[in-house]
Amino acid sequence: MNERWIIGLSSGSSIDGVDAALLQVQGTGLQMRLRLEQFVHQPYGRDLRDMIARAGVGQAGGGRTIGLLHRLVGEAFAAAARLVLERTGIGAHKVTCVGMTGHTLWHETEGRYPTNLTLGMADVVAERTGLTVFSDFRNRDLLAGGQGYPLTIIIDQLLFQQPGEPRALIHLGGLATVLFLPAQPGLRHVLGFHAVPCNLLLDGLMRRLTSGRESFDAGGKHAVQGRCIEPLVARWLEHPLLRKKPPKNIPRHEFGEEFLTQATEQVRAMMGNLHDLLCSASHFVARGILEAVKRFLPTAPARVLISGGGARNGLLWHLLEQGLKPVPLEKIDKYGIPAEARKAVAFAGLAALTMDGVPGNVPSATGAQGARLLGSITPGAAPNWERCLQWLQPHTTVRAHAA
Repeated sequence: MNERWIIGLSSGSSIDGVDAALLQVQGTGLQMRLRLEQFVHQPYGRDLRDMIARAGVGQAGGGRTIGLLHRLVGEAFAAAARLVLERTGIGAHKVTCVGMTGHTLWHETEGRYPTNLTLGMADVVAERTGLTVFSDFRNRDLLAGGQGYPLTIIIDQLLFQQPGEPRALIHLGGLATVLFLPAQPGLRHVLGFHAVPCNLLLDGLMRRLTSGRESFDAGGKHAVQGRCIEPLVARWLEHPLLRKKPPKNIPRHEFGEEFLTQATEQVRAMMGNLHDLLCSASHFVARGILEAVKRFLPTAPARVLISGGGARNGLLWHLLEQGLKPVPLEKIDKYGIPAEARKAVAFAGLAALTMDGVPGNVPSATGAQGARLLGSITPGAAPNWERCLQWLQPHTTVRAHAA
């Protein structure tokens, strides 16, 4: 009864598809051990990708379209869950549950009522797979006064912390997230925050400048052909959100369509081209990360781990490597987790924590008023739900972790 199979599902800001990870989880709570059995990527169809992109910039066409998207993204998540099972040959009857974070359409932490809106209907995944689904992890942290980010830090600590060696984990996703894993074991001194927009900006520029023909700059091949326009990078780095102390979250709309339009016009005014804009944006991302590491981490890391789709961007990698020398830079692939799989793995782990009655947020990282059990539960088919209940009954006493 101390071994479980759990599927993790996630969708990145690049809107390229759903990541699905099948994990073997041994043990419980903060002593559990995670082993990745299989990872797959299920691409979105072009029409669905375009619909999500339009919704992200406020062009969805009203509640009917948002409702349809919620359903269709849920269907894509369910297909990815089935695919990862097919690839391994493990039957759904052996899987305990699914932990999923859908596609974030809106996340706002300022004002009286912080909100998060995520596409991907959990009921669809439960219905199509027969598995119990844990979802909507961010909302409880938001309601407790937190940022809703970074929620993955407990799982990152379990996977990547090394006693005696302070480490930084930089996730190059839609937003670049910096996590600090201290040399001393445990969660007391961990830290995490959004540093700067990353693929949200780079992919947005690429789609705009190629009229949607290319959704991202593969390998940074376009950016590396340009020149960095230093005055423009310096101007972007003055953005107040980049200088704000953690805990902090960078709202996606701050670097959305309006910012992309301004950036394009600014480069044209400086006689720049597509390659120059992408090159300058890549330098902006790298310098924003480097400044955040220097300014906000309590001590210099002895090693930096990289995850996320941006790990494939050769120019971005080079800029970070140059700026961090002599600190070694490594993909998390070296530790058994592909760079693109980290989010899916993390949310499978968060589902396991909730099943074990262990809070999934770290208040020192998110800014919440206290530790909370995270997620909403959507029961699967009767046999699966019964198995979940059998697990939950002896594990339902809430155990707050040291934070």
